[in-house]
Amino acid sequence: MTDPHRPLYHFTPAKNWMNDPIPFFWDGVHHIFFQHNPEAPGWGNMHWGHAVSRDLVHWEELPIALVPTPGGPDREGVWTGSVVEHDKTFYAFYTGQPGQVQCLATSRDLIHWEKHPGNPIIARRPDGYGDCFRDPQVWREQDAWFMVIGSEQPDHKGGAALLYRSENLNEWQYQHPLLLGDVRQTDFEFECPDFFPLGGKSVFLSSQNNTWWQTGTYDSGRFTPEHIAPADGDKFYAAKTLHDRRGRRLLFGWLREGRSDDEMRTAGWAGVLSLPRQLTLQRDGTLGFAPPSELNALRGRHQHFEALTVADGLHVLDGVQGDVLEVLVQFEPTDTAGIGLSVRCAPDGADGVELLYDPRTQRFGNVPLALDRRDGLALHVYIDRSVIESFANGRACQARRTYPTRPDCLHIALCARGGTVRVKSVDVWEMKPLCPA
Repeated sequence: MTDPHRPLYHFTPAKNWMNDPIPFFWDGVHHIFFQHNPEAPGWGNMHWGHAVSRDLVHWEELPIALVPTPGGPDREGVWTGSVVEHDKTFYAFYTGQPGQVQCLATSRDLIHWEKHPGNPIIARRPDGYGDCFRDPQVWREQDAWFMVIGSEQPDHKGGAALLYRSENLNEWQYQHPLLLGDVRQTDFEFECPDFFPLGGKSVFLSSQNNTWWQTGTYDSGRFTPEHIAPADGDKFYAAKTLHDRRGRRLLFGWLREGRSDDEMRTAGWAGVLSLPRQLTLQRDGTLGFAPPSELNALRGRHQHFEALTVADGLHVLDGVQGDVLEVLVQFEPTDTAGIGLSVRCAPDGADGVELLYDPRTQRFGNVPLALDRRDGLALHVYIDRSVIESFANGRACQARRTYPTRPDCLHIALCARGGTVRVKSVDVWEMKPLCPA
């Protein structure tokens, strides 16, 4: 039976479970390795799945890249990590279970992998840190290689990003913390760390409950944050980046399900790869997010509206219907309590998912978004059955999951709270399906 909630233009494996993506770009191809349970649509039995794309739109699932080795240091799971290239060899770093030890595998073609005979290459965490010790990320810096491993300070004081150094990618020496977090800002541990330069600053990503970004300065192996905020809500998780041939920093995340274990077992699949998000450093030092232009290739039939007025409440768009859509709305500046969209709603506007910006609190959902009083809201939304990804003014994102039980929840409504709002324009495109139903 076809699952009406399975997305059609977001990547999902053919069946069963996926979570954390591990992006890598090489020779014109975008690679996404990902946490994968090939035997069930539930978490566990972690392998590295593998998918590739040349255009960021069409994804091909390849054979599983890494599997647990019976009796080996990863016998209970091959967990998240990163991939780098050096001298025509590819190096995959990952956390092996049990014990959260760091392991290495190498490849000449990104398809066939050989595990390092000396695994684990890092067998224990430094003294003084908590249980979390996983998800290595590696980069080249001047004449050496560096690795950051996500960890935690004792007594839930905050996350810890532990910095290692290597001359040969095989032997690693602990240096010191790249960053110590504050539990009041970014929760108590740093899962899935990602650290990279952007626009003259450095960016540190981590996950715990939400994905968090921090921008700041990097000097002598230490990162000093200047701005901190959530990257999205709790459905967007374990986000990591790649750097492509156009010089772009592209972010991918795992979109978590909102269904029960029984419902996932019945569906036979669980977990979705987010659309790519192009990162930019804004003038104020914060992080910006926008969908890359390649996604325009998915557009089909187009509808356009302009000069609309929305009184306090909902305005359902006439003639717009579907659950595989792209929507772009330009709102004029306002000081009402809330503006935005209700998507996947019924014909009367009921039972939809609201995507609202509050100009008074300057928040888009749970994400801060400070707009100038002269700026209107530009809301860009991708609807793909149970997946909703929205971008606001290129500076804030919200990913949501929805599983309507009413078959007529296929409509879109403009929203105004506490006053009247003028809408400059609305554009709606039907999107071309790519993934199997």
